[in-house]
Amino acid sequence: MDAESRDIPDKISPMRWLAIILICAVLLCGCGAPRSGVSAGAPNSGTTNSDANVAGATSKASSWKTIARGVELCEFQTDATSQDLPVPITALRVAPGRVHIVSGDKLEASQWRQKSGAIATVNGGYFDPEGRSLGLRISDNKRLHDLRPADWGVFLIEGERARIIHTRDYKALRDKGRTHRVLEAVQCGPRLVVDGQLTKLKPQWARRTALGIDRSGRVVVAVADGELSFAAWQKLWATTLNCPNALNLDGGGSTQMSLQSGNTAREISGSWPIPDAVCIR
Repeated sequence: MDAESRDIPDKISPMRWLAIILICAVLLCGCGAPRSGVSAGAPNSGTTNSDANVAGATSKASSWKTIARGVELCEFQTDATSQDLPVPITALRVAPGRVHIVSGDKLEASQWRQKSGAIATVNGGYFDPEGRSLGLRISDNKRLHDLRPADWGVFLIEGERARIIHTRDYKALRDKGRTHRVLEAVQCGPRLVVDGQLTKLKPQWARRTALGIDRSGRVVVAVADGELSFAAWQKLWATTLNCPNALNLDGGGSTQMSLQSGNTAREISGSWPIPDAVCIR
């Protein structure tokens, strides 16, 4: 849905304030004492622990597991802070040529995955109350939805190269006739990280989905299956996932992921079907 009509509330609920107060009390009482149970840096499934933290906000993932040729999976959990509860993160890393945008129906992530023959799918960008995608969508070099005049970004694939640029920069390229080589694109926002710098965003919380491009040019897709602040989400992308450029996708009830590769399967459900998705084939 539209970011302005359904994103993250500006106010923190009383239950969240209570949870934050309890976390602060535990941290103050247990300062310097070893934690019991699972390590704060422990990934959820089969990856190794990490001792490093991300600006005091997130656990650093140190291990990527190959689950298919050219497809890597990493799972970990963010640390609890005075602003955020622990949240499980599921991330995939692939070459740009394996990323595709699908649109034109209202399906859950698992249905999009099956329909497109993909290894994995996550939700795409915003949409209106009638379920119509908002913003640019290009699939297989075909423009499915037009560019929206919004302060968002555009994730695009040109050949074997991925980029994230501002809406105005894409418009400038389009007006010069230089977008004919774009194979895949999704417009959404806000941009989380731009050339290694965190953007200035309002303090909001939600379940989250995003795309990033790491320092080796690979595409990273990740889902936060729990409410996470923009600040923690940004820091995670800039350091934990090593992406100097990252773009937020739709979140909240739209956040969802479906993964099936050999014996590896993950299902993160959303609250409703989505009109477009990002697929990894």
